[in-house]
Amino acid sequence: MATLTLEVSDSLLTRAHDAAEALGRPLEDVLIGALLVGLPDVHDVPESVRLELLEMTFLDVELLWQIAKGEVASAERQELQMLLDVQRRPLFPQEQMRLQELRDSYGKAMLRKARAYALLSLGGGRPLLAALDMTD
Repeated sequence: MATLTLEVSDSLLTRAHDAAEALGRPLEDVLIGALLVGLPDVHDVPESVRLELLEMTFLDVELLWQIAKGEVASAERQELQMLLDVQRRPLFPQEQMRLQELRDSYGKAMLRKARAYALLSLGGGRPLLAALDMTD
């Protein structure tokens, strides 16, 4: 274990105290929990998206919403679905490679979206569910 001393704003400290009181937990536990969520373990995340997921911690709310509500390109979605449908027969090597590329791309997009929603749910301001446009 290491000890760390840092300065935080009064409003952040108030939020942490309020959370600790509401949860009946020590302030230190609440702050450590927030750090664990804010700085996730990304060692098992593909290297090509690792840094991006960490940097998302510092994005503003509008950019997080863009990522969270972002869509996989229609053409890629259609191509992925076509290759999945074609899998009833053995895929040609180039089809197998393209299917894996599309799966990887889709998986990375879902990691970005999940991280954006996680950060939005932790941030202040509008509650996450109230801010979602449920008609999308």
